[in-house]
Amino acid sequence: MRTVLLLAVSLAALAACGLKGDLVRPVPLWGDPPNEGPNDPRTLKAEEDRKAAERAAAEERDRAEAAAAAAAQPAPAATPQR
Repeated sequence: MRTVLLLAVSLAALAACGLKGDLVRPVPLWGDPPNEGPNDPRTLKAEEDRKAAERAAAEERDRAEAAAAAAAQPAPAATPQR
């Protein structure tokens, strides 16, 4: 009787454990698994890195254009002092 009660309590406790909802399989700790498509963490990281590189290149281009525009403008004339 005690064994049956212990088994029932154990099963009830185990039934309450666990994650709710969809389970997400993590990337293996070693090896080279195949890419699993657009939701693969490696794909998402590569996309973030590509966007960051594009933003950095665009900012550098903007800075270079601003410097070139500033260099192309004539210097202001000196005002006479009284």
